[in-house]
Amino acid sequence: MAGRVTLINSSLSSTFIYHMSMYLLPKTITEILDKQRRKFLWQGNSLKKKYHLVKWSKVCQSKKTGGLGIKDIKKMNISLLCKWWWKLQYEEGLWQSIIRAKYMRGGRLIGAVKHKIDDSPVWSDLLKVKYMYLSNRKIKVKNGLSTLFWEDPWINDKPLCLLHPVLYELCTDKLVSVHFFLSRNAQLNFSRWLSPILFNSWVDLVNIVYSYSFTNTKDAVTWKKSKIGSFSSRSVYDSLTSSDQGQPFLHIWKAKIPHRIKVFMWLLENDAILTKDNLIRRNWLGSPTCYFCSDNENADHLFFHCPIARVLWGLIGICIGASNIPLGLV
Repeated sequence: MAGRVTLINSSLSSTFIYHMSMYLLPKTITEILDKQRRKFLWQGNSLKKKYHLVKWSKVCQSKKTGGLGIKDIKKMNISLLCKWWWKLQYEEGLWQSIIRAKYMRGGRLIGAVKHKIDDSPVWSDLLKVKYMYLSNRKIKVKNGLSTLFWEDPWINDKPLCLLHPVLYELCTDKLVSVHFFLSRNAQLNFSRWLSPILFNSWVDLVNIVYSYSFTNTKDAVTWKKSKIGSFSSRSVYDSLTSSDQGQPFLHIWKAKIPHRIKVFMWLLENDAILTKDNLIRRNWLGSPTCYFCSDNENADHLFFHCPIARVLWGLIGICIGASNIPLGLV
């Protein structure tokens, strides 16, 4: 099984990386691909159906959160697509020129681009993952040309549309840049007159904006999840999996033992070994008692409490010269 884990990470999970870098795979496709990977992990080349011992969602968690480190296809797909937004904003080239001419006419900012009915399939897929890119980028405003006044988090950690939702709803200039706001001397249009409370709130906001130190250079875009501020697909994947929880089992993965034994110990820690108590939970009709004694069989009994297991551990202790072997083991 350890060899199959390696093959899945090196081959099965990487054969469709090119497609995941260009298209957002439909749910049905990711389910088919996951089914193939699950089947290979638990059955190998065998045609005989075998038990899937651990939930696939658990298997796809990182080793730091109790999984086997197999990549989640959906999250990896989103991570690879996000790099195009970074390239569009940070790099120059033929693709960037075409996209800006077709979808960002008039100098529209990335945050202001919305889905249209005549969008190409690739561009539509990119728009579906734009939220992930925007939530992880950080903008240092200088001249304000590349920053949306309302929807980009440039003054605080949250955008102004969330800090002042009523003003945002009433404002008809929702997609203007910070530079536009400054060039208009804070004269934005609202759908109705502002009440005294809202007007005071608007004046306070304007004062906060004008207290910001602007410069006549381009806005600086950096990546929150990187120490050096540059984008990486790995950082997006780590962000998508940051909510995963589980015991890391560092004593297993850091041990200097063969990988197949590490995987077996991981199964043992997850109580997934096919002992008789687990087989009965899977509707097996056999006897629940141990072959060597009359006690019911489970993982603790089979490896530690059974008289045969105790004798074996005692013999191992003698062979390695252990001095603290409990009496009665041998």
